[in-house]
Amino acid sequence: MDLDDDATVQRLLHSTRRFEQDFTRAQEELGALTVQGTAGGGAVKATVDHRGVLDGLTIARFAADPGNVRDLAVMIVAAVHDAQQALTARREERLRPLLESINAELGSGPSR
Repeated sequence: MDLDDDATVQRLLHSTRRFEQDFTRAQEELGALTVQGTAGGGAVKATVDHRGVLDGLTIARFAADPGNVRDLAVMIVAAVHDAQQALTARREERLRPLLESINAELGSGPSR
């Protein structure tokens, strides 16, 4: 890539602006994201917000048995972990195309 060429510089500036707009849009979408994880065959459902913070928890009546406290605690932790993993996957899914496009653009950059 010849940075002394005005057309190349203009193309690079255009690509940078497009990436910035796409990235801002992705941040807005991810900022509104909530995901759900489950454990115990759906007996426990955890919802996390875009930061991975627990936002909601649903426990099936049969799982709330007082004699089942230890298993219930394990299911809650597993459901939250499942939701956080789902959040990470959604983030990667949304951002991967943007990162690939900027890598492709940089890949055609000047060689050292």
